[in-house]
Amino acid sequence: MGIIISTLAFIVLLAILVGFHEYGHLLIARSNGVFCEAFSIGMGPVIWEKSDKYGTKWRLSLLPIGGYVKMFGDADATSVKECIPEGYTEEDMQKMSAFRKKPWQRLLIALGGPLANFILAIAVFFGINAIKGIPEPDTVITVVSKESVAYTSGLRDGDKIVSINNKKISNFIDLTNQIKENIGKDFKIGVNRNNKQEELNVKLYKEENGKKTDIQQLGITSTSFKYNKTNIIDAFVNACKMTYTIGAQNIKAIFKVFTSGKDMGNVGGLISMFKMASTSAERGLINFLSMLAMLSVVLGAINLLPIPVLDGGTVLISAIEWVIGRRLSEKVIEVIFTIGLVIVVGLMGLGLWNDITHTAIYAKIISLFK
Repeated sequence: MGIIISTLAFIVLLAILVGFHEYGHLLIARSNGVFCEAFSIGMGPVIWEKSDKYGTKWRLSLLPIGGYVKMFGDADATSVKECIPEGYTEEDMQKMSAFRKKPWQRLLIALGGPLANFILAIAVFFGINAIKGIPEPDTVITVVSKESVAYTSGLRDGDKIVSINNKKISNFIDLTNQIKENIGKDFKIGVNRNNKQEELNVKLYKEENGKKTDIQQLGITSTSFKYNKTNIIDAFVNACKMTYTIGAQNIKAIFKVFTSGKDMGNVGGLISMFKMASTSAERGLINFLSMLAMLSVVLGAINLLPIPVLDGGTVLISAIEWVIGRRLSEKVIEVIFTIGLVIVVGLMGLGLWNDITHTAIYAKIISLFK
């Protein structure tokens, strides 16, 4: 797919994800009487702006890497004295200040973003299930990671895995289970390539200096699905189940990174998202919408983590203040948010590094030193 179309797919994907997330915050904030000064898709310089009847400035900003809702008084008490909109008094703004809302209200506002992402995911999954059928992960390989076991064993993009050690593989779940059973072993993978059957030898371990080390992953990705027709009720139930399962799996994976340091190589960044948007758009609208729904769940789930700077951190702080019946001191909050910022920036840096190491350019540079 051309770079222009790929870029447009990425921008549309990000705009929808961020837009729904921030709109969730805005709706809950307004319902609790908070004045929202601005709603922006994108960051940085504003390229378009229009005010609505509530006085909120709707913006499109230059850098398509996020978005925000600017609420009056969402920083601290001094914000109430600044930039009072025309037509409002200072007393009005004190009532509509985010800072002066009760802890349970601030907690709900923070939950608004992730909740909107989950609702978006359920709606998209439900639409796909109702119209096309319930998706079942197929075993057609979408991407083979360079320098992975899969690549060195001969697997390539577009191969359909049909068996492992002559055991028939009918879906991606079967494939995943069989891979887990063969960690640290030699085995054979049967593939269908260009309508021809081939068998490849694979070993999920490496040997260096007489020491054997297990390899946990084959190194393949599949965004291919087959669809099974269903009724409306099952379509909705399955949409909810898919949303819960994807969210729970991502939260578990992130906690595993923090607690054990394992699977750090699976943390991706914007480059990974760009590739997923491009690949899914290339495969058609259904694949693009499926990817949109999955990433919406991931965005909502990540923001629920109890890390300051993320929505989950605000939920945690608001809950603590609700329980103890008073505000935490500014110094305590400053320390908490600094720690949170370090964690988030660290995760973003890790994701960017992993993205770079998975590129062909990086592999060529490394090969020069071997």
